[in-house]
Amino acid sequence: MLNAMLMIRLTTTRDWLTRRLPRQCSAARSGLSCVVLALVMLTTGPVYAALSAQEILANALDLHKGITDYIADVCVETDIPDLNMPVSRMTVYVKPPDKVHIESRSIVILPRDALLLGNLRRHLTEDTQVMLVGTDVSASPPVYCLKIVPKGNANRGRLLLWVAANTWTLTKSEIWAGPNKLATVLWKYTQVNKQFWMPTRLVCRLGDGTLPMLSAGTITLTFSNYRINTGLSDEFFAARESK
Repeated sequence: MLNAMLMIRLTTTRDWLTRRLPRQCSAARSGLSCVVLALVMLTTGPVYAALSAQEILANALDLHKGITDYIADVCVETDIPDLNMPVSRMTVYVKPPDKVHIESRSIVILPRDALLLGNLRRHLTEDTQVMLVGTDVSASPPVYCLKIVPKGNANRGRLLLWVAANTWTLTKSEIWAGPNKLATVLWKYTQVNKQFWMPTRLVCRLGDGTLPMLSAGTITLTFSNYRINTGLSDEFFAARESK
């Protein structure tokens, strides 16, 4: 109803103004019509409810709710100056909250928390404060930007998260220590089994060139061939840990 009333009011305003513009001002008349059309499109498009920072973060953290285990193929590509690392390919077996097994023919360095989906909640909700610092309404859908800092000591660092309003998936994250950006991660997702949004590509850009101890470079993780809720048992992981 509100959108319909706004559209009627905007259309009436346009007609009133264009009747009073001189006919030689055709460019102005055309421009006015474009402005009104844009306003109408904005007011009749999808409406996203105003949410708090805590609600947005909760929605993002609930993204993988219902996943008891998963298997995926992962490719890791490293592009860091003076670090010659071949492309690594592996199959990962994961059972949250703490079980990970990796099968690969080469040596693999991969943080467990990058695979344990539920651990993100523990890291981002324990002793932290979350704030909504902006909303990009020009994006389709809108993207929320959250800032997460340690409680009582914001100078220790901060984490910025960009969250898509329609799927609650991350589009970007940044890790900062004071004025220095330690890493930027760009995220892409796909929907698996028509239910779960899972990452397909993570591009991690290390450093910004200002810290001598942190070489600037890129690490890319590509995920494929997801198999979700296959029934991986604790015995599966225990047998492989004993080898």
